[in-house]
Amino acid sequence: MRHGPSGPSTSTGGEAVVMADAVPLTREWDEQVLAAHSAPHFMQSRAWAGIRSGGPWRVAPLEAADGVPVPVLAYERTVDGSGSLRHLPRISGITPALVPALTAAVGESGGSAFATKVELYQPRDPALDEAFLEHGWAPTRASQYRFAVVVDLSDGAEGALSRMKKRGRAEIRTGERNGVVVERAAIDGEDAARMLALVRATEERSGAFFRSDDYLRAVWSAFDAAGSGRLYLAKYDGTVVSGAFVVRFGDRAWYKDGGSTRDLPQLMASRYLQWRIMQELAEEGVREYDLGHVPPPDRAHPSGRGILVFKSAFAPDIVEYQPAYLLAHRPVAERWRTGESDFLAAHRARTGDYWY
Repeated sequence: MRHGPSGPSTSTGGEAVVMADAVPLTREWDEQVLAAHSAPHFMQSRAWAGIRSGGPWRVAPLEAADGVPVPVLAYERTVDGSGSLRHLPRISGITPALVPALTAAVGESGGSAFATKVELYQPRDPALDEAFLEHGWAPTRASQYRFAVVVDLSDGAEGALSRMKKRGRAEIRTGERNGVVVERAAIDGEDAARMLALVRATEERSGAFFRSDDYLRAVWSAFDAAGSGRLYLAKYDGTVVSGAFVVRFGDRAWYKDGGSTRDLPQLMASRYLQWRIMQELAEEGVREYDLGHVPPPDRAHPSGRGILVFKSAFAPDIVEYQPAYLLAHRPVAERWRTGESDFLAAHRARTGDYWY
């Protein structure tokens, strides 16, 4: 995702991050996405395009004039020896009836790409699966999470509280009784350093993957500059014990990055932190708060059980999003589709970073 870089960039394990003004999108772009998508996602925002525009990705907007049914940011990156892959992440507002138009527009605008991957930010619909397959798209590996817990804030934080599991409500009260304090924090300086320490502690404890410190700092700063990111820290007796970085786009918000200490789990600081975030978001008119990835609930997942137990207490249901699809433009696309997992693993082993 990129165009000509302008402004400072930072190293992120081989990939540069440039501030949001690096991409020549008009300020009206976000308004178009918010109006046309059924569930507008920050990956289709001007801010995200700017974040991703300085390194190996290139970004280009596809608009109504290009034949697409909703405005879409297309991100493209070279795959050594194969050409380039185009990626349309987290789009929404696509019905089975719109798949033919999307397919035609993607095929006609493919340029030098050997294939286009699309990932929809919509609950899974068998009819939509069938429409994509009927129009030449093939199932492919998802780069974004497929299962998530999404908190409904449309009737306020108290309404969300009433729908939480009993355990979640009890742990929120425990955090409050224990005197946990939640504050908005600065994106830079000591607050950012404390947040990064929490992220690394969580990474070491859980085995979860996080991008480099430079990458996270650049992302947080860019969203902060765009007015769509905020950092929260939970403290106990003056010590930071949990943190969360939250992104807002329109009337939706996402728990993007988080971390906590190993100490004092009985405080329920992370539970109370999320509750205070929900209260603030609801007061600002946010209707949905996506807590992010959880493992598939119907499969064995010993390594991910903790995150599933934690997040699922906040909402009654787990959302399954549409699978990813690939539309081939060149014969090499099938080799990519069947070998992508191995390619990504090799890239991670070589660079320590995620390719997407």
